[in-house]
Amino acid sequence: MKSDEQLVVSYRESGQVEALEELVDRHLRKTRTMLCQMVLDPSLADDLAQEVFLRVIRGLSNFDGRAKFSTWLYRVAMNTARSFLAGRRRSPVDFCPDLPERAQTRNPQPECAAMEAELKSAIEDAMGELSPRLRGAVVLTSFQGFGIKEAARIEGCATATMYWRIHEARRKLKKRLARYLS
Repeated sequence: MKSDEQLVVSYRESGQVEALEELVDRHLRKTRTMLCQMVLDPSLADDLAQEVFLRVIRGLSNFDGRAKFSTWLYRVAMNTARSFLAGRRRSPVDFCPDLPERAQTRNPQPECAAMEAELKSAIEDAMGELSPRLRGAVVLTSFQGFGIKEAARIEGCATATMYWRIHEARRKLKKRLARYLS
């Protein structure tokens, strides 16, 4: 199997559409999930994912290989999400099925289900109140599982800045969700 970088070269040198299709197939789901976690709306995430891949395809000639292709792609995705969020005063918080789910309880009692729904809603509200940069730090490190250094590369910031963003986001989330954490 070819690496992402080899697929980029194949597309640039011979215009192989299959190479582009393979890149999109490899990264669409993670990109869409990341966008959904940023904008907290699945339909908007779909639209933004299309925009991200159009930008990436148009910009492939500018991809210089200094970073991994995936790092570059996710940076385009995060910049697209932040640009979108900057154009809105506050993102509405809608149900997003791609947000991490809590483990299913073994007790399907209605009060347990109601408490879980309330907690999920509170988490979504708290995430919606974070600035796009702080939300991005949480999405990249906690939801997407990137290490601090890779998240910093994706965001185009220093590692120390990423550590601060994570700390600040957690502090704000902890404060906002305090009644659920005791």
